[in-house]
Amino acid sequence: MGTLYVNGVIRTMTHENEVQPAMFVEETRIIAMGEEGTLRRRFGRRVTTIVDLNGKAVYPAFTDAHIHLIGYGEAIGRVDASSYATLDELGKAFVQAEAVNGLHVAEGYDETKLDRAPTKAWLNQLFPTEPALLKRTDRHTVLVNDVLFKQLGYKASTVIEGGKIGLLESGEADGFLYDAAIEPLYALQSGSVERNKASLRSAIKNLYRHGIIAAHTEDLAYHGELSEVLQAYREVTEETGFHAHLLVHHLVVDQFIQTNPELPPTLSVGAMKLFVDGALGGRTALLGRGYSDDATTRGIEVHSPEQLEQLVKRARSYGFTVAAHVIGDLAIERFVTVLEKYPAPKGTRDRIIHATVVRPELLARIRKLPVLIDVQPVFLLDDADFAQDRLGLNRLDWAYRLKSLAETGALLCGGSDAPISDPDVRRALYAATTGTAGNINKTNEVLSMYEALLLFTKNPHIATDTHGRKGMLLPGYDADFVIFEQDFYLLRGEDILRNQLVETVQAGKTVFQADPVLR
Repeated sequence: MGTLYVNGVIRTMTHENEVQPAMFVEETRIIAMGEEGTLRRRFGRRVTTIVDLNGKAVYPAFTDAHIHLIGYGEAIGRVDASSYATLDELGKAFVQAEAVNGLHVAEGYDETKLDRAPTKAWLNQLFPTEPALLKRTDRHTVLVNDVLFKQLGYKASTVIEGGKIGLLESGEADGFLYDAAIEPLYALQSGSVERNKASLRSAIKNLYRHGIIAAHTEDLAYHGELSEVLQAYREVTEETGFHAHLLVHHLVVDQFIQTNPELPPTLSVGAMKLFVDGALGGRTALLGRGYSDDATTRGIEVHSPEQLEQLVKRARSYGFTVAAHVIGDLAIERFVTVLEKYPAPKGTRDRIIHATVVRPELLARIRKLPVLIDVQPVFLLDDADFAQDRLGLNRLDWAYRLKSLAETGALLCGGSDAPISDPDVRRALYAATTGTAGNINKTNEVLSMYEALLLFTKNPHIATDTHGRKGMLLPGYDADFVIFEQDFYLLRGEDILRNQLVETVQAGKTVFQADPVLR
């Protein structure tokens, strides 16, 4: 007994222009596709429900190929600094929010979007006696007050390999921590099993509202004991049916291998994750030469070339591929150099995550490697206020190179890096096909709408070897799909952002519905 969807634009994503007018779904699978009359005659009484799509568009359900699920769920329940225009407004919301683990936390500030930048003096005034931290939108820079700074055991003179403590001209610590200096905060913020389960449920519920029913996620090292984080993932993914593909941070990979956890079908394991550099906004992405707006720094090298080589060798000893966060051109060069020396096992792909600033010669080297690239088209929109300042006009030519990366032959998968950015896939489709934001013009690097949709449908399932039953709409495939009011192929510019999601279907079950009149 099943449902027949008729009178729609059903894009299978098998080919750019492949469209079907009707689709028959029974239980958790797509049974057949074709003309409405043919399907009615063929299945007869097995058709118990008919949904008139009335010209609406259907696509395979989306996968976010780079996200931090627990972190995203936590951020949903915290003060969202990005929603405030002034520092005073942010401060009022911050002091009213409830502390977690005795720690006051606000998420996602961007100094370029506030009337003035936050400072340690400001944070000390808000919280003179309790520990508090404010995370920058990229989460590679955090501001802590004096109470928390002392609690961490830091001094202005503390030297941290792979990170740093910000200093004022006087030599006093300014309250800002960068990259590896942030790592001790993980234990202070770590969640219990129940809190992590609540965060996962919040994240998944919100992702359903964006048409996302699966994710490649990296957060096993930040939220408590590995066994307890995995327990939360097991219970919530089995409860919801949401599929999570787990990257394993190098800080916990030895423990992961030793425990050899048994995982349900809703969980799979991918590469070992590491960071080579930081982020462009906080000037910690590793560039080949100094920042255009601060020539005294070219970013942070989280691991030296020798350390990076040892980490890749460790992953290979476990049979793991490697996924590396690389934003700056020098960070990409460092990672590519190691992969050339220690290539991925035959039939597998390493992961280049972000690849924001790519010199032309690096494109040629990437072309020779078995890699997939996790791209975040939305970074073009998020970085528009500062990218030109950080890179300068000439180096901006090397940034946000979607088309050039695709032309290397690497498999491109789309992600949001939530909570770093909004997981709304429409923003990614807009950025990928439009190529403009603020005064930045990357129209020479845009993708077609088909290519942009592939980033969130078929390609992430090729990456996880699940493309034989997911990521396209075909008979025998899982009934995972989304219904939109309009066909993205026919939309241009900001009309893409206004296209409304009507329904998200996972394994034949509606998990989000905006318009109950549809049925």
